[in-house]
Amino acid sequence: MLMISAAAMAAPDSQQVGPYAVSFDVDAQYQPQIAEPMEGDVGNVYTMLLFQDNSTGASIAIAEYADPTDATLNMHKTLNTMTLVLQGLNSTNVQDMTIDGKDGFLITAEPFEAAEGVPANLYKAVYWLDSIDCECGPVSVGTTSVTITSTYPLDVTEGLLSSLRIVKGEASTAAPAASGQVLPPE
Repeated sequence: MLMISAAAMAAPDSQQVGPYAVSFDVDAQYQPQIAEPMEGDVGNVYTMLLFQDNSTGASIAIAEYADPTDATLNMHKTLNTMTLVLQGLNSTNVQDMTIDGKDGFLITAEPFEAAEGVPANLYKAVYWLDSIDCECGPVSVGTTSVTITSTYPLDVTEGLLSSLRIVKGEASTAAPAASGQVLPPE
């Protein structure tokens, strides 16, 4: 009986986010929330939020562009770092990492000034589901990017990133438990 309980607790969560099946394993309490898709001429964005409380949580945003767009990671590192600065956050570390079996990166940022109720660190990761190198130079193009933003502690965030899997199609039919984890069907 203990082995069945341990296996159920270790099962990743699986959610349908727009046309994508998103699975992950987060070693923290959370309440999942699927946002309404943002649709436009340039493309669509599908977002899932994982809330723990008002200051701790994560978001997974899948941007599906209508046309191939620049997916060069170095350019996105620069743009995301500048965006964080404009939001009052100092990027203290940018590291390359593999997310969902693809090349990506993780930015660690902290507020320029500490404020009560504001998380000490914010983590932002980016990767592309379908980027390919372009023959035109040292750039790549893609149509589907994934951005993960987290205020969970680094170990929880890294666990989310290392377990994240996103595929176009239907999510598992297993239902999430109250903890947000998926339990096998009875």
